[in-house]
Amino acid sequence: MKLFKSIMLVLWMGVLATPVLAQEAAPLVIGKDLKVGMPLQDVIAKLGIPQSIIVNRGTEPQNDSISIEYPNHGVVVHAMSRKGALEEIEVLPTFKGTFAEGLKLGAKFTDLIGKYGVPNSLSSQVARYPETGMYFVLDKEVLISAKVFARNSNIFDLQLMQKK
Repeated sequence: MKLFKSIMLVLWMGVLATPVLAQEAAPLVIGKDLKVGMPLQDVIAKLGIPQSIIVNRGTEPQNDSISIEYPNHGVVVHAMSRKGALEEIEVLPTFKGTFAEGLKLGAKFTDLIGKYGVPNSLSSQVARYPETGMYFVLDKEVLISAKVFARNSNIFDLQLMQKK
């Protein structure tokens, strides 16, 4: 009888946890579910407890930032320490979701142009769309990762992406 009760308890907990598991299983859509400018509290509510939080010291206190890592979602989000809003979304190669326009990692360069138009500038590795804050990283004309920035962001990573 105790075994039966234990099994029933495990099954019941599985039923109760199903909505939570379903929410995590749903792929993210960058630009809809997760977008720059979102309050950090909304980001954490959406993505859950992060694997780690890293403080990045700037040359001055107003340039300090934080990086919040969500490897299970395939993203790292960044914010300035003195602001409460998301400044950058770093889309990792392990990201399984899509962008608002339907583009996925693994897409060809021609698909990128079909969704976003001709980039403002292009190198062998980065297609830059500074007017929308989107920077797509390519390897042999295949999309492998991306970075999305808030307008007028002071995140150091944006300065690096603009210089490449």
